[in-house]
Amino acid sequence: RWPPFSHLAVLRAEAADRAAALKFLGVARQAALDLQPKRLEILGPAVAAMERRAGRYRAHLLLESPERAALKRLLRDWLPLVEALPAARGLRWSIDVDPIEVG
Repeated sequence: RWPPFSHLAVLRAEAADRAAALKFLGVARQAALDLQPKRLEILGPAVAAMERRAGRYRAHLLLESPERAALKRLLRDWLPLVEALPAARGLRWSIDVDPIEVG
C-alpha cells in the first residue's frame, strides 16, 4: 500500500521542544479525523528517523490513500484548520505531498 499503489502526504513539525512538535501533530491528527476522511489512513505522529537536528526536534504525521482525489479533498479541508491551530505557533511545520522520503 505504498507508492506507486497509493498516494502520500507528510505533515512535518520541528520545534525546540519534543513535546511541542508531538502535541501539534496530535492535534492536527485529531482535526483530520474530525473531518471523517474516507479511504484514507493516518499514521502517527512519530518522531523522525533523525529526531534532533540543529537543536530542533522533528516529528511527522503520514497520510496515505489509494485514491489521489480522497487525499486532495482532505488536504483542501484540513490545511486551513492546521494553520489556525494554537499549537502551530512557536514551531515550524510543512506539508509534503508525494514525498521522496518519509523519515
